[in-house]
Amino acid sequence: MPTVALITVELCWICFVVWFWSLGSFLYSMVKPDLRLNLPFFRFALVYPLVYMGVFPIFPFERLTLVYNLAIFPFHLLAMFCLFFDLNFVSKSLALAETGRAVSFYDYAGPFFLLWFFPLGIWFVQPRINRLFVNSIPVLSS
Repeated sequence: MPTVALITVELCWICFVVWFWSLGSFLYSMVKPDLRLNLPFFRFALVYPLVYMGVFPIFPFERLTLVYNLAIFPFHLLAMFCLFFDLNFVSKSLALAETGRAVSFYDYAGPFFLLWFFPLGIWFVQPRINRLFVNSIPVLSS
């Protein structure tokens, strides 16, 4: 791949990670403490694919061998797991923040798949987050 394309993809991915980081952090703060999910692993799961996508293209693809494929496979799997964990964290935290009670996958499947189909899902998920944000701001009396 041309270097310009790799840099462009990495910059887009950085924007996505920053948006997800802010969503996850905000929603984490909105959820009751006894229902909160694992925030440190969420942050790791955001950063790992970002770093992995930046490092992986450095290796020459002409020399793909069975040993190389077997060595890199666990890193690919971890990156995929991290991506699905991030989607799960944000969508479940959104449902937890909105309902204030424990939820099943059925309760947050909609936001999960909407976030998965980025950027289309932004138009449906972000207004819900904006409503939570507006309701979380204390009203200042004059």
